[in-house]
Amino acid sequence: MTSDGAVAFWIFLLCLIGTPQLEGSEAGRPDELHIGGIFPIAGKGGWQGGQACMPAARLALDDVNKEPNLLPGFKLILHSNDSECEPGLGASVMYNLLYNRPQKLMLLAGCSTVCTTVAEAAKMWNLIVLCYGASSPALSDRKRFPTLFRTHPSATVHNPTRIKLMKKFGWSRVAILQQAEEVFISTVEDLENRCMEAGVEIVTRQSFLSDPTDAVRNLRRQDARIIVGLFYVVAARRVLCEMYKQQLYGRAHVWFFIGWYEDNWYEANLENEGITCTVEQMRKAAEGHLTTEALMWNQNNQTTISGMTAEEFRHRLNHALIEEGYDINHDRYPEGYQEAPLAYDAVWSVALAFNKTMERLTTRKKSLRDFTYTDKEIADDIYSAMNSTQFLGVSGVVAFSSQGDRIALTQIEQMVNGKYEKLGYYDTQLDNLTWLNTEQWIGGKLTRHRKLQSSWVKWIKKIKKMRMRRKMMIHLAVTEFLRTLRTILQP
Repeated sequence: MTSDGAVAFWIFLLCLIGTPQLEGSEAGRPDELHIGGIFPIAGKGGWQGGQACMPAARLALDDVNKEPNLLPGFKLILHSNDSECEPGLGASVMYNLLYNRPQKLMLLAGCSTVCTTVAEAAKMWNLIVLCYGASSPALSDRKRFPTLFRTHPSATVHNPTRIKLMKKFGWSRVAILQQAEEVFISTVEDLENRCMEAGVEIVTRQSFLSDPTDAVRNLRRQDARIIVGLFYVVAARRVLCEMYKQQLYGRAHVWFFIGWYEDNWYEANLENEGITCTVEQMRKAAEGHLTTEALMWNQNNQTTISGMTAEEFRHRLNHALIEEGYDINHDRYPEGYQEAPLAYDAVWSVALAFNKTMERLTTRKKSLRDFTYTDKEIADDIYSAMNSTQFLGVSGVVAFSSQGDRIALTQIEQMVNGKYEKLGYYDTQLDNLTWLNTEQWIGGKLTRHRKLQSSWVKWIKKIKKMRMRRKMMIHLAVTEFLRTLRTILQP
């Protein structure tokens, strides 16, 4: 069954089950507000960003509950479980959260495939879903996902940036390599449309399920030089190893990778995942590639709504991750570290939306505690409050578009000597590229989008062309002479 088929199956199953009858005797204390959390942590593929996002959410819960002017008289409680970034398991986690007491007021979720399942079903229970880690462009469909918001920007914010760089460097001939997942398929469709509008030729579009070997070989056959790669990090390691084997790296090639991988992604878990390239070979193949990513960490040393700067949050998060056994001191970060500020700010978004909703409900002599899964009136109040939420968080300014998408800048980086170096920022709304002029091309020269012919090859072609022209002229002259001769000799 495809991922889309699995999503449809689980949504159909949840709809058949109907409105949940809460089980268990524990209804929660009267001063508690309960939300559900779905975190991908221990899966084998996809995005397991809950490894860092879960600790970040816990930090936010602690901070929110210590804030005296926020949710006065109430405490925010998170109930969560692992989805492994599998839509079926995610639906099961959602079912358990909804059908067991206490009553949940909202759901947090991560991983695009799980968010798709959860958000499409949650509307039936009048639940708002806030996704801290889901970039699928499909989630911007307000008709399909009427109660979805996300602190993670849509993957389509990368495409205007990619087009801007292609124009800047004169690349009008590119190739695409994608993993066959819905989030990447819809991103590629958007990229193809933008390339067509910009006059950029897509020479080939290759896709793969889990093994990229044939797809990378086909890129080599098509003489692809500028390549946009769209895949999860586990697949990215397989692609990088195959790039090395097929020699699709170095001065003749430029790869665009997704920027939300961890900094050491290309040398982590090689043995566990059966990668047959050495760390040194992976480093060699990774050198020089470009990444685009939506800014997920506040770039200014400003005090945010939590009273912390982004750097202070980083120190607290690192400490929490070290306590959980991660080797942060040696740059061994868990998956989801880049997105951790999005999870932290998601919890603050929930608290602020609840706070605003409580103020409105008080005028009607109601409370958030009155909410049930059939109460559309309170659900609409929560939606309205979330829709108007805006604050300065550790991930930057948090605000949502009319589609529930996060509005964000894009950052461009390049792998230089094994480390990511910032090249610039792009504001898609203002079409403003801030460029730092720090790019370094292998061999010292800008990579071309097609192979340049040497001067002697050009001269040979020119001589051949001249010879062909002379032969044609001689042929035409002889033909004309014979025609004239026949005319003269005719009686």
